[in-house]
This record gives sequence, C-alpha cells and structure tokens, in this order.
Amino acid sequence: MARDIDELGEVDPESSILFLGSGFSLGATSIAQASPPNGKGLRRHFIEQLKLPADTDYDLQVLSEEFAEDDSRKLRDELYRIFRLTKLTAGQTAVLNEPWRRIYSTNYDDAVELHRLNKKAAPNAFDVSEAVPNKLPHGAVVHLHGSIRLITPENVMESLVLGEGSYVNQYVVRSPWYDQFQRDLAFASALYIVGYSLADYHIAGLLMANPKLAERTIFIQGRDPNKTFVRRTAQYGRTMFIGTDGFAEALAHAPRSTAPTLDSLRSFRSLAPTRDRKAGARPTAAEVFDLLVYGDFDAGRLARSQPSEDYAIARSEAVRIAADAVEAKASLVVDGRLGNGKSIFLHLLAFELVSRGWTCLLHRPGHPDLKREVAALAGIDGVVVFVDQYSAAQDNLRGLREALPNAKLVVEVRTGTFEVRFHELVQLLPKPFDRISLNTLARSEVLAFGQLCERCGLRAPADDRRSDLRDLLLDLFENKAIRDRVQSSLAPLFEKRATRRILTMTMLIATHQGAVGAAFVRSVVGEDPFAVLKPLEDLSHEIFETSADSFKARSAVFSSFVIAAFIDPEEIADAVVDMTLAAAQRRSERPYRILMSTMIAYSSLRRTLRGKGDPDAIIVGIYERLRYDERVNGEPLFWLQYAIAMAEMPRLDTADEYIGTAYRKARDLPGFQTYQIDTQAFRIALLRAAKQKAGQTIFNIDKILEGVERIDAMLGDGSHRSYAVKVLDHVQPFVAARRGDLAAGERTALQFWLLKVTKSLAALPDDFKTTSGSEAIRKRVEAAAAMFVD
Repeated sequence: MARDIDELGEVDPESSILFLGSGFSLGATSIAQASPPNGKGLRRHFIEQLKLPADTDYDLQVLSEEFAEDDSRKLRDELYRIFRLTKLTAGQTAVLNEPWRRIYSTNYDDAVELHRLNKKAAPNAFDVSEAVPNKLPHGAVVHLHGSIRLITPENVMESLVLGEGSYVNQYVVRSPWYDQFQRDLAFASALYIVGYSLADYHIAGLLMANPKLAERTIFIQGRDPNKTFVRRTAQYGRTMFIGTDGFAEALAHAPRSTAPTLDSLRSFRSLAPTRDRKAGARPTAAEVFDLLVYGDFDAGRLARSQPSEDYAIARSEAVRIAADAVEAKASLVVDGRLGNGKSIFLHLLAFELVSRGWTCLLHRPGHPDLKREVAALAGIDGVVVFVDQYSAAQDNLRGLREALPNAKLVVEVRTGTFEVRFHELVQLLPKPFDRISLNTLARSEVLAFGQLCERCGLRAPADDRRSDLRDLLLDLFENKAIRDRVQSSLAPLFEKRATRRILTMTMLIATHQGAVGAAFVRSVVGEDPFAVLKPLEDLSHEIFETSADSFKARSAVFSSFVIAAFIDPEEIADAVVDMTLAAAQRRSERPYRILMSTMIAYSSLRRTLRGKGDPDAIIVGIYERLRYDERVNGEPLFWLQYAIAMAEMPRLDTADEYIGTAYRKARDLPGFQTYQIDTQAFRIALLRAAKQKAGQTIFNIDKILEGVERIDAMLGDGSHRSYAVKVLDHVQPFVAARRGDLAAGERTALQFWLLKVTKSLAALPDDFKTTSGSEAIRKRVEAAAAMFVD
C-alpha cells in the first residue's frame, strides 16, 4: 500500500483537475441514511420502487419517467432524498480540502457543496444547464450531468442526465461546458479521476485518447485490482487501486510543486537549442523530405544541424538583422505570407539570440498559470518572449508588456493581418518596435533552397528567379513523382469517412494559419481524432501536429496543395458548413469568432475553390445552407460576405439588398462597428452606378456621396483605414464612366470629397503607406478628381 501511495508522485492541486465519479461518494450519508447510488444502482432502485422484474431491460430514462407518472414532484423528492448528503467520510473531506483548480463531477449529489458549507466557504457550483461565465472562479465545481440542488418538480427531467452512454453525447459533448472542460484539461498539471465506474457513462464520452493528456491522468479506483478496467482505460491514463481513503493519504504525503522556475514553466516553452548525443549526425534525406513536403518540423534537428544548411536554409542575414533589431528595440514584428517559413525563422532567431546570451521563451496563450509564471520571470534579466500567433495571443500582449517591462517581445503575424491590424500592434507592442518581412528570399537563399532539395532527392525549383518561399515549396508538388508519392501516402486517410473529414477540416483551417483543439475536431467529425488516427499513427504524425491544446496540420503549404489536388468541392463545402456551425455555437470566444469569419469569407472560399467547377455557385450553396441557422443568420458579417458574392456574380441589386440586411443585423448588436459593411456598401454603390446606362440620372448619387464621406473619416482612424484604402480603387472607373451624367452640384460635391480624400491619403503615416500601397491609390483618386477639371 505504501508503495502504491508513493507512485502518486509530485502533486500540485492548484493546477490540477479533480474529476469525481460515483465511486467517490461511496460511504457518504444521504437524507435517506444511505450512500448515494451509482448509475446502475439508481436504475436498480427504480426497478424495486416500481416493483418490476429484476431482469427488466428498461433504461434509466424510461424508469424515471415511469416513476414520475403524472407527478414530477414525486421523482424530484425521491432523487432529493437519495442524493442530498448530510455527512462525508474523513477521506472524502481530506480530498476536498485540497485547493483544486477545478472540480468536475458526473454525480448528482452535493458532496462538494456540503464540504464547502461545512467550511463556511462559497459553493462556487455550476450546473451544465447554466451558461458558462466569462471567468470561472478557482475551485469551481461543475456538475456535468446536473445537480440535485437545482432540480425542481418543473425541471427535473431536463436538469438531470438520466440516461446512459448515448446521453453523454447528447447533453455534455454538445454543451459549451465540454469546451471549458477540454480547456481546463489542456493546461492542467494533472487530472485525477476518482471513483469512475465502467458501469457509468463510458470514459470515451468525456475524454479523448490524447497521449499527452494520458501522461497526466490518474484513475483512482477501489482497492481491488480490475484487469478489465485497466485494459479499457489504458489509452486514457494509468490506474492506482487505492480507493478514496488511499488517495487522501497519498495526497497528504506527496511532495508538493515548488514555485515556477525556468525549467518548470507551462505558460512558456524554452526555445534554447537542444543538442543531444546525436549532435554529430547529419539530417537524413527522409527527414528533410518530410520537412519540405509535409511540414514535419523538428526543432531539435534544426538545432543539431546548425550552422550548416543540411536541414533548412539558414537565412543568416535576415536572422542577424532581426537579432540586432531585438537588441536595439523593445519589440519586433516578424511578418510573412502563409507558408513563408515564419515558424522555422523564429527558431533560427531564437538560436542566434541564445548565442548572444538572451533567454528565449515561446508564449502559450490561455494557460491559467500565466500570472504566477510571469511574476517568476519578472526578476530575470535578458528575456525575449516569442509569440508565434498574434491573433491567438493578442489579449495577453498588454498584460505581458506591463508585467515584464524589461523583456523583449517578438511577435509573428501574417502579412495580411499585419496590414489590417497595424493600429492594434501600435497600441499593444512596447515601443520602439521594428519589423522584418519574410516574403522575399535573397538570391543566395533561393540557391541554397535548391541545393537542399537536390541533396534530399527532390527536384530543385525550375525557376530560381522567384523569391517567395511559398511558391518554391508549391513548385515541388508540380513534380509528378512527388504528387504520386503524396497521393499514395495519403490513401489510408481517404479510406474512411472520419479520417477523410479530419484531414479536410484541419487542412482547410491550416490554409488560414489556424489551429483548433481536438475537442472541436470531435464536435465536427463526431469521433475522437486520436482514437480514429491511432491505427495510422506514423502517417498522422507526419501530417498533424498535436499538443494538449491544439490539433492542426503541420504545413499550410502542404494543406493548400492537398485541398487543391485531392479534395472534392462538395467535401470542402460540407466541411466549411459544419465548421462554421460548430464555431457559431462557440462564437462568444474570440478564436471561434475568428474561425467562423475566416471560413465564410468570400475571398478565401474563392481562393480555396479555384479550379473546382463553378466556385461562385458552390459558395452561394454554402451561404444558402448557413442562412437557415439562426446564429449565422444573425451575424452582420455573414450577410456582408453574401453581398460580396452577389456583387461578383454580378447581381448588384441583390448585393445591395444583402448589404441592407447586414446593416439591420448590425443595429441589433449594441456596439457593433460597421466599417467593413460601410466599405462594401460604398463599393457596391459605385459598381451599380457604373453599370447604369449612360445618359441617365445617377440613381444612388446620395449613397455614393455619403459613402465617400464615410471613407474619408475612416482614413483618419487607425483602426479602419486599411479597409478604406482598398475600396477607393473603385472610384476612378466610376468617375470615368459616369462623370458626364452628374448634375453641377453633384460634380462639385464629389470633386470636393475626392480632393479631401487625396489629402487624407497624403497625410497617412509613412509606415502605413509602405505596407498598404496607399500612395498608388492616392494617385488614382487624384486622377479621378482631375477628370472634372478636364
């Protein structure tokens, strides 16, 4: 017994999750003067109460409904009597005395609440039927199957999950609380599942077969070893047969975690190069092939290959410039288009900075230990914090800057995001900050890339004049031998519907440089991705990158190729619809709002569907399927995208109607900013007027004048000017086509506003002009204004 207790290892309840199954409550005393029953015991209880044969096959749901008959109070009172507790055992009390980060329970009883009542502490109890608060308090207990304290005669059948395995999916996995549960698991130092029974709801209904989580999961079972239990739960964690009392004793004697150090951080990961005993081994051709084709990047292999270019091109000049900028400035933005090697560059930059004496750490957004660990870092000099996805981490940037005023920040961002959110970066990043773009390779780097390809058996790019890494990588897939090899390698993933759907959705997300949790994949596909991919472990490892909080395709470039080459447009449409609806259900959270908006964006759908039949017809089909969902239908940006699609077809009258719908939906959302709608409303007004027959009065000139006035105001707002600049490109064609049909007053008003816009464009900050190309737009607007003089 002592040896079993010692096997618990170091514990840190403050960062751990306690999960209570029905076995935890054994020994507690209820109002009925007995222990609360588990699922099987409750079913047996109702069979006895209803005087039915012991071998009846009615499930718990039917039995409870039969017991209630026409009197739901009778059922409520009986459940209250057997699940409302009056006394806990010493072991239960000791376990609940620990300051757990979170407690989850599939039990109806109120063991945790009773314990807190006895301690005169707040219950902090939540029920699966309640809305998830913006911030759960530390130590909150969540009843996943309902709580006895909240049931009434009116809600008893809805409030408690009185069913078996299938009800887990129906009531829990589809609930926002399941997402909260998965987030808590992702960042927990350990998960202790106490008193889980195979007779209860199947563990696969709540957990996923994630090996990384299994390493941190311990099942606490009764003292009698059970080989069947061990076999059925082996992929989810290890088991200790010590019972609740033994667990309490183990907790009392277990060593406790100390204050966080550089070696024990969970909110940050060290980017120091690790060189093990294989340091002298050169990368194999297969390793380089997997990196270039599949994006299977091994940071340790990159470190061991330094300073040679046997694994990846060194980009030494860009690394040196970036490292000098980090040392000279407070922060650095590293931007690049999708697939241009930002992740590898960040590691190369970190290796260089470490060699100069800096401590380089990669930030993991969303970790609950962030505040405590930032406090530990505050006293360390020479820290550089890397942020590899701006959109995911932007909520933390201000806090990081304030908590670590002496640390340097390196933020990776897509070029398109940098251009659109430049104003945010100006506000969030410590100043002064610098920027380095990865969108252009030097001639020497292009040649080095070709040599790297040749050495691993790949054909070097045919045209070495190109300087975009994404284009060079995509060129590899034009090689028929590689295309055939990829198709052959992926064949096992296409054999089953589940694996094909996982492949399609994760690669679609990767083409937007996004990542989701495995729980989201499961909510869309309907199956545990880890379990589904287990038989194809070697192949899936090459293609997918998984962690406790992320499930994604390794390479955006490879994903783009696979989508273009092997995925049917119908499958793409189905995946977009399914992911959008699943994201809409979670749209209160920023990552899912971003995912939802990127999935339905007309421009991205058009790009994804290029060369696949009639893209516009497919896109309209997607929008038609989505508009029946009230959550999507209520989104102004959905109608904006539908309007853009109609304008491109072109069905400009319909596009105008949908823009009007977008405005109406926006008015129903307090605080919604309409600048994206405003820009497209102006564009559509210009297009409609330009298409009108010459010689007619311009029917919507008031809309156009109002629109150009709005656009001018947007140019003065750093938050919105990037959208305003792009839409001004439509002004010159309209003026050229219709200036002769303007009345004198209309000509004067439009010329006045166009001249004002040119002044606003000329006054934009120089760095914005460089990134947005606004000077070229200014010249075209100026030329349009000059047409009135001519």
